[in-house]
Amino acid sequence: MKKEESASIQKKTTIKSGDTMEVKKIPDLPIIEPTLYRKDEYFTPTATSAPIVSSLHAQLRKDLWSEDPSGLASFLHRAKGKSSNIIEHYITNPGDISLLPWEEALQIIDKFGTNTAKLHLLFAAHTMRQEKPWESKFTLSANDIISELGWDKRTDLKNTQKLKEISKLAFALGCLTIQATWVEGRGNNKVSCSVQTSRIWETYIDVRSGQLNLEQKIDEPTDVYITVRPGLWTDAFLNRAGCEAKKALYQFGYLAQDILKIDPYHDDLALRLGLHLTVESRFHISGTYKVQTLLEALLPKTVINEALDNRDKARKLTNRWNHALKVLSELKRAFQIEFCPTSYPKELRPNSKARKPRGYFSQLLAAKITIHPPAPIPELLGANTKPQQIQAKLNSVKKIVKESTARAIPLTGTQIKNARKAKGWSQAKLAGLLGVSQRYISMFERGDRTPNSKQFCKIKKILDIH
Repeated sequence: MKKEESASIQKKTTIKSGDTMEVKKIPDLPIIEPTLYRKDEYFTPTATSAPIVSSLHAQLRKDLWSEDPSGLASFLHRAKGKSSNIIEHYITNPGDISLLPWEEALQIIDKFGTNTAKLHLLFAAHTMRQEKPWESKFTLSANDIISELGWDKRTDLKNTQKLKEISKLAFALGCLTIQATWVEGRGNNKVSCSVQTSRIWETYIDVRSGQLNLEQKIDEPTDVYITVRPGLWTDAFLNRAGCEAKKALYQFGYLAQDILKIDPYHDDLALRLGLHLTVESRFHISGTYKVQTLLEALLPKTVINEALDNRDKARKLTNRWNHALKVLSELKRAFQIEFCPTSYPKELRPNSKARKPRGYFSQLLAAKITIHPPAPIPELLGANTKPQQIQAKLNSVKKIVKESTARAIPLTGTQIKNARKAKGWSQAKLAGLLGVSQRYISMFERGDRTPNSKQFCKIKKILDIH
């Protein structure tokens, strides 16, 4: 973006102050981006390059922020496969790029969490849809964002309060910066993507209202327009056309609409898990994890250690984990979850009424679980799309999702059992019609195993489930 263009935008924006919106200038209505999800669309590509992933973790793991030797609030992310690749996040002033000291930065960090993480991935999805991804700015309506986040169902807040909350989230994201020491490629193909201080997202907030208060501030906004542009860090990751650095920014996964609507207040761990799997699934194709690996990515280690030492806390954390798995498996377009038959005891799985053995929490941490995102995301991720093929692939997503909708709608074990009994069939008869063992049907109905996409389709057809 040219300097004069950026300055023009700033003149048109408004600045949030407390619970009211201070107005500088109200420009003409901006051109608004269409919503991510239209009819028959349930998934959308979202960027999952290293800076996007690290900044997502910085929001979900507020406990990992620390005060560095110079007194600044810092979050460190180190690449898993290459420890010399480091990304650091800091907090900056809203008006300039001056980094904030620990105490002041905490006021912004405190606003981070699952809601900013969802908005962050929404921004990452919208930038992928631009004619010039990672270069173009775009404007979103906060009323559209409210719907995409599932907040339109919330009754605890008036719409004006929701608009203010969206503004605060966007404001906080605009304060998150990145510094990176990063090298893509190997040997003669090495390319430095190192970044000096840059905002992750440039955000400009424009508040609309028909009435101002006595201080010329907006108490009751009717809409908020958020103009977003990726920060200048993208220049480093887009240098030298055709090199590994450019490819890095076009790495993407798929964001499921249902994840955005998980209730962060009652189902916080499920939402954290869903967001984490969204960015992990691009390069973790097998979908197999140790439970401990997932929990350590989602929660402070102190929570896990306390559960190891305290029976009551172990029970509560186990229940939270099982509830998270149930939420993901019961979404309209469900995650496919399989428990390792040898390492994951049945008595530790969701819905089990069996008594747990002594020391069961250590067993749970060591257990292996396979979690695949909803169909057809695994098939889309397995296509190994190259950067130059991305636009064609993005255009095909709607068609693929539409064709896959019927088989993507999950069935619960109870639905299968009730439909089978309504026909007067035994588990053995249903198993014979499906070409699987009776044990498989029993596992489906108990919730110990989730049918794959082909089995979903066959079960629905055979049992006349619509």
